[in-house]
Amino acid sequence: MDEKVVRYKKNSNDIHVLPPSPYTEVPKPNVRREKLSVENEETIQTKKKLEKTKKNFLFDPRRKTFLGRSSLNWARLAAFYTVFYFCLGMFFVILLYVFALILDREVPTYYNKDSTMAVRTTATVVGMGFRPQPMVDDSLIRVSNDLYEQKRIASSLRLYRDVYLIQKTDAKAEPCTELDPASELVPGTACSFSWFDIVSTQDHPCSDNNMYGFKHEEPCVLVKLNKVYGWTPTKGPLPIHIQGLRNIHNNKSIAKPDVYITCEGTNPSDRDAQTEMVYYSLEKPSGSSKYGVIPNYYFPYRNARDHVQPFVLVQFKNLPLHRLISITCRAWSPGIEHETRGMRGMVAFQLYRSQVAEKLIKDDN
Repeated sequence: MDEKVVRYKKNSNDIHVLPPSPYTEVPKPNVRREKLSVENEETIQTKKKLEKTKKNFLFDPRRKTFLGRSSLNWARLAAFYTVFYFCLGMFFVILLYVFALILDREVPTYYNKDSTMAVRTTATVVGMGFRPQPMVDDSLIRVSNDLYEQKRIASSLRLYRDVYLIQKTDAKAEPCTELDPASELVPGTACSFSWFDIVSTQDHPCSDNNMYGFKHEEPCVLVKLNKVYGWTPTKGPLPIHIQGLRNIHNNKSIAKPDVYITCEGTNPSDRDAQTEMVYYSLEKPSGSSKYGVIPNYYFPYRNARDHVQPFVLVQFKNLPLHRLISITCRAWSPGIEHETRGMRGMVAFQLYRSQVAEKLIKDDN
């Protein structure tokens, strides 16, 4: 409705209504305030509806539902998933059972050059190991005149010997020789071999009475090849390094070569500090200063239950005091490749000799 200007005439009762002036400012309604008020009301209503919806979702008393489902619906859902996961589990168990039936327990499906062991190489990867190793993730062997330390390290090697290096009296084993190698044995039969074939008496430097050399601070370290199913030393000439040690210079191929074990300092500084070493093996149980030998007729390994892996004992004499020496032992035979990065055909460990004062030892005793 248009506003009108009402004017009164002086000394007159007449009223004149004048039309509004185009220059008169007309007040406008507060639209923004009204809009905010409406939005606040809508927000409040929305929050109330949301809270009500949440409550009804958790439990709706009118429909008697919990989380949107009735008790009967929940029972059907639980029964469905119970049957579903039970059938899924049974399907997995049946597949596992069928896989176990078709899998050979004695012969692996892939081995040697047909397995991943021959990746990036033309030969089977042959690894090595050593003992004693009191800590699985530690390659340091401590040598000390402390009786407690000697007993601790000796017990580690004794435990390994009793579990893995001694055949039982009822073991299914037969003697192996050049004429009767392991390859000719009946499946499941192992070669007769044990710790005592090398350490035959208690007077041996590596015997239990001498705490495997640790009693006199001249430790005996057991070095062995890892078990590789079906692997045998391949035909070929002896490695040049072994030819030099044996004073033989002949590249003639050998049909059944043995495996030779040698050890030396890893770095030039280690080789400078390296002292006398004695190798005790099946070929020379009395000891050799040049190398140890694992006869070829003890290969291949065929997963026999009573199998004992052949080994070489390396005794380190006159170790320097308070000096860490890194030792690398290698296996030499045609077909064995050496790679420092992947430790193929070799194994490394450290020796550290220390001495405790005599007074402290007497106090401990």
